[in-house]
Amino acid sequence: EPYGAGAVGEVGDAQRGLEIMAEYTSGGDKVQMCYPFEMLQPTRLTASGLVETFDRMAKAAPDAWPCWSYSNHDTVRHVTRWGLTDEGAKAYLTLLMFLRGSLCLYQGEELGLPEADIAFEDLQDPYGIQFWPEFKGRDGARTPMVWETDNRAGGFTSAAKPWLPVTAPHLGRSVAAQSGDAGSMLSHYRAALAVRRAHKTLRDGAMTGLQAEGDIAQFLRVGDETLFCAVNLGSGTGD
Repeated sequence: EPYGAGAVGEVGDAQRGLEIMAEYTSGGDKVQMCYPFEMLQPTRLTASGLVETFDRMAKAAPDAWPCWSYSNHDTVRHVTRWGLTDEGAKAYLTLLMFLRGSLCLYQGEELGLPEADIAFEDLQDPYGIQFWPEFKGRDGARTPMVWETDNRAGGFTSAAKPWLPVTAPHLGRSVAAQSGDAGSMLSHYRAALAVRRAHKTLRDGAMTGLQAEGDIAQFLRVGDETLFCAVNLGSGTGD
């Protein structure tokens, strides 16, 4: 803390993840925040599921500071995992920006990248190589960030061959392709992050009144102002 640094713990557990988070963020010599797995699950996060998660956190870890994420290097990218359309992915990102806690954005999700289809001969993940084809490993979420469209490696490297290949569906979603489009996924991420930066209450205010009205998750963020947040997490967010 004296150096402006923070420690993030990955202490997930299928049954007691939130309880363990409480133990590891209880002050003193503990970490500042933990990375819960509740939003990294195979099934799509619903409004009622969000309420259930925060209810459990209020009981098990009321003072803990979570670090929320939808995707990481060990999971299928959430656009593919949850079958989201671009509009659905934008809705879920908006929700993430409004939640109490810190955020962890996984590289490429700001472009709306789907899980890459990697050929066996290109795999690097030992688990994928060992258990192919029943389990194709985690490399589909680990491919390079795509900066350019007209480059075989997506502008990620000048080497002849990157560690993992850049697949064709990803090239069309490059940073270069999306930067000038106000309706793109990248533009939505930038705008949503700007809203969070502009409102201190979204960064460190309280979160109250969370409830599910059908597919709508709604709540208040309360601090130096009061903000009403409502996001539709219904089936229309998928294909």
